[in-house]
Amino acid sequence: MISSINEKINNWLINTWAPNFFQLGLSRILFCLGYLVYGLPEFKEIANIPLVFFDPPLGLSLFLGLITSYDFWWAFDLLVRIFFVCLLVGFRTKLASIIFSLLLLFGYSYLYSYGKIDHNIFAVIFPLFMAFTNWGGALSIDSLSFNTTELKPKGWPLSFFSFLLGWGYFTAGWPKLMGDWLDPSYSITAGYILRKFHSGQELLYLNELFVQINNLFIYKVLDYSTLIFELGFILTIFWSALFLRSIGIAAMFHLGVLLTLNIAFTTHVLVFLPYIMYFYFSNSSEVSEKYQQIFSKNRNVFITVFLIFSGFILIDYYPLPFQIHSHIVLFIICTLSMLMLLPKPIHLYFIKTKIKSSE
Repeated sequence: MISSINEKINNWLINTWAPNFFQLGLSRILFCLGYLVYGLPEFKEIANIPLVFFDPPLGLSLFLGLITSYDFWWAFDLLVRIFFVCLLVGFRTKLASIIFSLLLLFGYSYLYSYGKIDHNIFAVIFPLFMAFTNWGGALSIDSLSFNTTELKPKGWPLSFFSFLLGWGYFTAGWPKLMGDWLDPSYSITAGYILRKFHSGQELLYLNELFVQINNLFIYKVLDYSTLIFELGFILTIFWSALFLRSIGIAAMFHLGVLLTLNIAFTTHVLVFLPYIMYFYFSNSSEVSEKYQQIFSKNRNVFITVFLIFSGFILIDYYPLPFQIHSHIVLFIICTLSMLMLLPKPIHLYFIKTKIKSSE
């Protein structure tokens, strides 16, 4: 029985996803660009936080103790940018992905030791997992400079990461289920909307509209929909087609949170990119080879663009035309995700169109 379970788990890990290098390489570039628009973290602010707030949880910051040197954190930020650039351009991609994630884990372990919290853990560990997909096999300097013929795109990190996403949503939904979210007499979602409305902060998008609705039935639909989504997401990880629809629902869920509560999970939705690219582009190796040939033929152009981008990132310079509001990233990803929620006949038609376009 145990061997049968192990076989099913291995089959799920290895065979659920079969990405190609183009899908993975494009996901890498878009992830980095999205992260850049959101804003790379700067940890040098740690040097200016009063020491009285330092109360580390169990982790690196507790073990290593205080690090208050501004020079240390300035050099640390520079390292973060260097390895981020390597990840963007795909130079020593696997190593750069791992080190970039580990640097972020280290930096945030200290930043959060001062009481600051955020919901960015999935974006932090995402490059660490994607490193093992070999996402530097296309659209990268590695693919131009080194022999990557022996590399194969791996799908098992996508399977494992889908489980982590599912577990994350489940652990967010379970306390709601055990709390008052099922109570039909009032709505927790309405409470969050009203709290935002009376917070004194700038109101964006649809927050004021949902306050004016003042309809318990609609609010309870939002409550129950949240529970169903967060608790049910993990059940879809075993079927790629169903999981892609769940990713579409997740993107729309976070768009709804932004529109009504003005809470932006921008970096979180970036981790949806490999699955969205898997949906939009054929996973045949011929498609990957075709785009890689285009990339190789125009290598000088791409390398020049990469170098210009890298220089701007390293010196922390953003020309005015490229200063984009971080919410745009979430809006774009949610727009791309809409097609993943269309009825099956339209979905099948889109797949056939992809196959024809790749021939």
